[in-house]
Amino acid sequence: MSDWIGLGVIVLILVGGLIGMARLGTPPKPLTPAEFEERVRQSQGTMSAGGAGMMYALQKLMNPKAAEAIEVMKDLRAGYYDDSEEPDGSDKPGSAEINSTSSNTEEGNA
Repeated sequence: MSDWIGLGVIVLILVGGLIGMARLGTPPKPLTPAEFEERVRQSQGTMSAGGAGMMYALQKLMNPKAAEAIEVMKDLRAGYYDDSEEPDGSDKPGSAEINSTSSNTEEGNA
């Protein structure tokens, strides 16, 4: 009896797959201009409601280097990586601490 049940499930899956593939091959019905405008209006609301943020989070998980590059480009546009703003010795680790301690000792000596 279980052989017949298994065979029925396999046949049902095959028939469902054939019907699904036949429906994929049919062209979609054309949209009227009113339907098109309605779909555009709905899609804009969906993206602004959090769809874009979710896609960005998904992109961050899938490709963290690309997300980091986007953040760097935003910082460049905002002017955070402007070389003329930073002094020459600022890229050395601990240079800010050395300068602050030397200025404190000079003030104490004077």
